[in-house]
Amino acid sequence: MGFDQEYKGFQDYYEARRLHTRIHVIQALFGAVLVVYLLAFWYLQVVKVEHYKRLSDSNRLRRVTIMPLRGVIKDAENRVLANSRIAFNVRLDREKVADMQAFFPRLAGILGVPDATLHERLAKYRGRPAFEPVILKEDVDLAEAAYIESRRLELPMLSVEVESRRHYLYGPLAAHALGYVGEVSEDQIKSDRSGEYDLGEIVGKAGVEKQYDSGLKGVKGWKQVVVNSLGREIHEIEEGRRSNPGRALRLSIDLDLQRALEEAYADEAGSAVFLEPGSGAVLAMISRPAFDSNVFSRRFSQDTWEGLVRDPRHPLQNRVSLSKFAPGSVFKIVMSIAALEEGVATPARGDHCTGAWRFGDKSYQCWAVRKGGHGYLSMREAIIQSCNVYFYRLGNEMGIDRISKWSHLLGFGDPTGIDLPNEEAGTVPDPGWKKRAMPRDPVWHPGETISVSIGQGALEVTPIQMAVFAAAIGNGGTLYRPHLVLSREVREGVEEDERQDYVVRRVDLRPKTLELIREAMWGVVNDEGTGGRARIAGRDVCAKTGTAQVFKASRDTDADKLPKEKRDHAWFVGFAPRDNPKIAWAVFVQNGGHGGTTAAPIARAVLERFFGKQDARTEVQQLASVAAPQ
Repeated sequence: MGFDQEYKGFQDYYEARRLHTRIHVIQALFGAVLVVYLLAFWYLQVVKVEHYKRLSDSNRLRRVTIMPLRGVIKDAENRVLANSRIAFNVRLDREKVADMQAFFPRLAGILGVPDATLHERLAKYRGRPAFEPVILKEDVDLAEAAYIESRRLELPMLSVEVESRRHYLYGPLAAHALGYVGEVSEDQIKSDRSGEYDLGEIVGKAGVEKQYDSGLKGVKGWKQVVVNSLGREIHEIEEGRRSNPGRALRLSIDLDLQRALEEAYADEAGSAVFLEPGSGAVLAMISRPAFDSNVFSRRFSQDTWEGLVRDPRHPLQNRVSLSKFAPGSVFKIVMSIAALEEGVATPARGDHCTGAWRFGDKSYQCWAVRKGGHGYLSMREAIIQSCNVYFYRLGNEMGIDRISKWSHLLGFGDPTGIDLPNEEAGTVPDPGWKKRAMPRDPVWHPGETISVSIGQGALEVTPIQMAVFAAAIGNGGTLYRPHLVLSREVREGVEEDERQDYVVRRVDLRPKTLELIREAMWGVVNDEGTGGRARIAGRDVCAKTGTAQVFKASRDTDADKLPKEKRDHAWFVGFAPRDNPKIAWAVFVQNGGHGGTTAAPIARAVLERFFGKQDARTEVQQLASVAAPQ
């Protein structure tokens, strides 16, 4: 018994030891876990406190961007062309509507909007948080906005949102010069490395709105607001930075001349630009058909956009700088300058036009309507009568290389640098160009030179190039970079003139060359030439008409007897007055027939308005000098 008791005692002892050991291990594990937890709490609440505070604030606080007002655009006399206006939008708080379907008929009656339209707008917000407001009707008038606001107790689900919208005071007037604005695209946001753009931000999309967007859009501000767990704004806690409105632009465009140009164009398609010869400042410009820039200032349907893009008349394209056409007979001025300066011809050079000229196995026709052609002509008379035969022969003698050289010198084949987005360079063909452009037929043929000599063939120019060329003839050979902006606002109420050297190149022309060209262009309008419809008594208008062939069917056919779409294009390019000119221009009428018939009267309408304003200013100055104390 003693042994059994002793053995049991040892057994109890070891069992107690094992129990204590387990208890110590469990205590150690609990202690280790506690230490880990304490270290974790310390790390999270002491070491990482700033990090988690920022995360917490990012869930609780939100930075809201404040968009600035866009800068005003004015004309040369400080008349507003584009500004910002207040627009009222009616929006719906879906959380405050118990039964949307039952509420729809009443809502449609209040807003005067069809049920289908309301359903369509609400469908865009499916899956979105219910607190996000739905814009049901845009740009309502003040009376409708007041009606909604005065019934907030009766209609708590409806409210009026106030926003700023771009407003073009004269609709489609000067649309391609001003351009339009719209929401920034996803591609623009992705390609912007600075991260400057926000989703939904309004930016310039065309015209000076795009070219000078950085100054016009202003500087965005921001504020800090508190939001709840659903992301809804509760209240503002900090105004971080106020937004600064965009800077105003003053353009060189004269609203009076622009109106005269728009009215004179009527329903014709084409483009025109009027310049100041001594600076290159654009006084008026038009591209037809046009569009109303206000369409882009509001939300519009995909159908509206596709209608503009798919329109076969391409109303969004700026024909002043982006459309290329054959210059027609206007190019005979370039031919004459090149021949005189290269010594190929003298002002006294004469030639005989029989109505056609045979070169190789082909007969090249003149446009002369009388039997037997124009007869004997000097260079001046050939320009006035726009004789093709005279210039066929002149071009053949001169060769394409010299024609190409002087074309480039006088501004063709290269962009003018006008301050608008994108510009076509046009085409001045020569053997090198043909090798690049036509590898299947790389050899330059003499017949191609004959076509270029009268402004046809592969030769292509833009209306802005033609206007710059006309200005250079008028001012004595200086090519200026055309520009639309005269001054920019540097701070509120203070403008600074654009101080740039707009001279692109000075072409040294002999005085006798300039004298003959000016005299001939004067004769085109004033000496029974092709541009007589632009004659204004006492104004010495100098110009050259041009007819660019579109279809072979139009040759030797009266334009009035052809369908409109098959008529030739019409040019009228010039400057006035002859001595010390104040205005230069290029008028292009698409399918207009003859330049003297359709384009010249358009130029005349603008010139009459221009000289009328000049006379009025002179009269005011004279009256002021008489009234001034001696």
